[in-house]
Amino acid sequence: MHGIILQTLQSFVVDTYGEDAWLAIQDAADIEEKVYVPVTVYPDGDVYEIARTAGELTDQSPRTILTRYGRWVVPALLETYDLHIDDDWEGLELIANIQQFHTSLRTRDMTTLTTPRIRSERIDEDRVRITYDSDRKLCDVARGAIRGVADRFDEDLVAEERTCMHEGDDACVFDIRRRAPAEAGAAIVRSGEAND
Repeated sequence: MHGIILQTLQSFVVDTYGEDAWLAIQDAADIEEKVYVPVTVYPDGDVYEIARTAGELTDQSPRTILTRYGRWVVPALLETYDLHIDDDWEGLELIANIQQFHTSLRTRDMTTLTTPRIRSERIDEDRVRITYDSDRKLCDVARGAIRGVADRFDEDLVAEERTCMHEGDDACVFDIRRRAPAEAGAAIVRSGEAND
């Protein structure tokens, strides 16, 4: 797992639940000696253990923790990877180009960086389909990030998760569309327990 994910996950916990919560998570997850550096690769298990422990300490599911983290982390990732993002993109355009964005990161960091396996497909001007099939099964982060992108770009996006690996499917498929101004009351439709 790329260090920026773990570093921002730590920042999310501190920002959302406080420094004492992070110290308790470190202790309970047996990671108190670790300092996460963005350019270093760490075991994937650290993310799961942090989410599990944070969930236990806050009476939430690990999936909810990861969804909330996904929403929270969008501004930090957009700032970090600003050079890979077209200034003319709105939220849906960023989502539509996520595959290109990840390809550019892989090309730049050919060493040990393993970015998520994400495919994006533009259905029409106002709809995009994202397919995520990583063995890491961190679709909850993707679900939250869709909300985070909508927040960051102040764009009214509705996402439907059509399939989910946590429910036995081969991949997680999200259909995301720009909501028409006349629509009211629509929300992100999610599978699993992640609610926000």
